[in-house]
Amino acid sequence: MSLYLGTERGTVMKRILALMLAGAIIITTPSAAIAATDEIELPSPVAQAYRNGKAEGDAQGYSRGWKEGNDDGYNKGYQTGKELGELKGKVDVYENTVIPRMDRRIDDLQTQVSKLYDKVIEMAQKETNITVTVKANGNNKKPKVTVKKVLASNSGNSVSEPPFVHTVLNAPGLGCTTPVGQGGRLILNGKPTRATFTMRESTSGKVSSAQVLAAGIGGKVKNVVETYAPGVRFSTAQVDFKVYGALNGDIYRVYQLGPNGTWKEIQVDQVRDGHVVCTVFKAGTFAFIKMN
Repeated sequence: MSLYLGTERGTVMKRILALMLAGAIIITTPSAAIAATDEIELPSPVAQAYRNGKAEGDAQGYSRGWKEGNDDGYNKGYQTGKELGELKGKVDVYENTVIPRMDRRIDDLQTQVSKLYDKVIEMAQKETNITVTVKANGNNKKPKVTVKKVLASNSGNSVSEPPFVHTVLNAPGLGCTTPVGQGGRLILNGKPTRATFTMRESTSGKVSSAQVLAAGIGGKVKNVVETYAPGVRFSTAQVDFKVYGALNGDIYRVYQLGPNGTWKEIQVDQVRDGHVVCTVFKAGTFAFIKMN
């Protein structure tokens, strides 16, 4: 049998003939042999180049994508870390410099206000008497005028001793606030003690609620304070509140805020110069309302 074969196809046919002679392949006709060659994928330079290029492109794309992703992640992480660092630095500055300075200024201001109130109370407790003496001499001489000023202490009023101990000076939303503080030791269950209330400024919401209450009973809110008695247990306590500006004859009604948001009037035992003494059953929020 004589067959003309091209270079590539001839090589393949030779391999097929060799396999036939070895008995590995059985082909009955030459046409079947030619058909068998069509089922075998022939190496193509273009296809091989495509596969090589694709593999190389995949590898380069993966490497570039991984690098760009890495760079992008690094940049984003760096930027986030930088912003967090700057924010923490600002917080540190406020905590270590600005806030302490503000605290010191507030302390200084409270000290100045304390001295001012004490001075006002001291001046209010004194009466000034002026005596004018006119002496006329003869011979048409000008009369001699003598002016004498006498300061007399009024023992009816009490000076704040010591000034502003556990005292609330402000009430949010209240225009003119009367300072309210601890005027004396607590009498717990009928027995004098060394305990006192700790007092803090209240909230604007509670002050507003107290103002509605005062309008309903025809009075005026002088202050709203928060009181605490840490470590102190009692069923009844007589509390001496230092109410600056309170005078004998003033009528004060004192209310305590309940857990349901309603005000309950508490017993006022005494009102004297600078003091309002009440009987309470627990610490809490108190509104001082002046009725006259």
